[in-house]
Amino acid sequence: MQQTIQTLTLEQLVSMLPRRQRDAQKGNFGRLLCITGSRNMPGACLLSAMGAIRSGAGLVTVATAPENPMRLAAAIPEVMWLSLKTDENGFLLDKPNHEALLPHLEKSSGILLGCGLGVTNETRKLIDWIISQTASQSKPLLFDADGLNCIADRIDIDRQTGTDWIFTPHPGEMARLCGKSIGEIQHSRIETAQQFVTAHPITLVLKGAGTLVAQPNRMIRNPTENPGMSRGGSGDVLAGMIAGLMVQGNISSWNAACMGVYLHGLAGDLAAATHSEQAMLPTDLLAQLPTAFLRLEHLRDKN
Repeated sequence: MQQTIQTLTLEQLVSMLPRRQRDAQKGNFGRLLCITGSRNMPGACLLSAMGAIRSGAGLVTVATAPENPMRLAAAIPEVMWLSLKTDENGFLLDKPNHEALLPHLEKSSGILLGCGLGVTNETRKLIDWIISQTASQSKPLLFDADGLNCIADRIDIDRQTGTDWIFTPHPGEMARLCGKSIGEIQHSRIETAQQFVTAHPITLVLKGAGTLVAQPNRMIRNPTENPGMSRGGSGDVLAGMIAGLMVQGNISSWNAACMGVYLHGLAGDLAAATHSEQAMLPTDLLAQLPTAFLRLEHLRDKN
C-alpha cells in the first residue's frame, strides 16, 4: 500500500536547524572529508566543497587529484586540500593513497564520496576500503554520482557496515542501483523509493522534479526547484550541502537531507528569478544560499 507523501515546508525545517551557541568554535560543527574530483573533473569537487562550506560545516578537507588544489584553492580558500595519487588518466588509485587518507578518515565527522571521482577498478577498490575503514566508527557517509556508480553492482554492502549512509542519485544513477530503466524509475518514483529504502535502510534523496527524501518508514516531497537547475554541477552543490549539514553533530541524516533539498531548491528559485531559468548557473545558486538560509534562520528565530 502506497504511503501518503507530505510536501516539505520551510516551517518544518525550523526545528531541524539548531541555533549556534555564542561561544561556538569551528570544531563544534564537524569535519567533513570530501573524496571527490579527478584530473579532468575539478569542477565537481569545487562545487561540492562550496556547498558544504556554505551550509555550515566547521572544517572541510578535499582529497582529490594533485592538479586540483593549485587550480581551485584560490577560488575557495576556506577549505583544506589533500593531494592524492592518480593513474595515468588522472583517476585516484587505491592502495597508494591508504596511508595519506587514514588519519583524515579517523578525524572526520563524515565523508562525501563521489562528485567527479570517475569509475575505475581502482576507484571501486578505494571506496570499498574506505567503507571497511569506517564501518565501526558510526559516522555518516554520503554517496553521490560516481560514489554511487562505484557500488551499484554490490549495493548490499550497506548491510555489513551499520554506518549512517545517504544516497543522492539522479534518475540515471537510481536506474543503475535498481537494475531498471530510467523510464521505469520516472514512471514510479514513489514506489521505487519505497522499495529501495525498505531493502536498504539508508536515507535516499531521489533527485528530479519533486525530489523525494525517503527512509524505511517515511517519505517527503520537496516543492522548491525549477528546470533551470537541470544542468551539470547542481547535484554537486546539493551533495556538498547535505554533507556539510550532516557532519554538524546535532543534525540527523534525515534532517540534513530535508534541509539540503529544500534550501538548494529555494536558492535555485532565487537564482532563476534573478538570472532566468535559461541562463542561471550552479554558481548563481551558490550565491543565493545565504539568502535561503537567512529565510530559515529568521523564521526559526521568531519562534
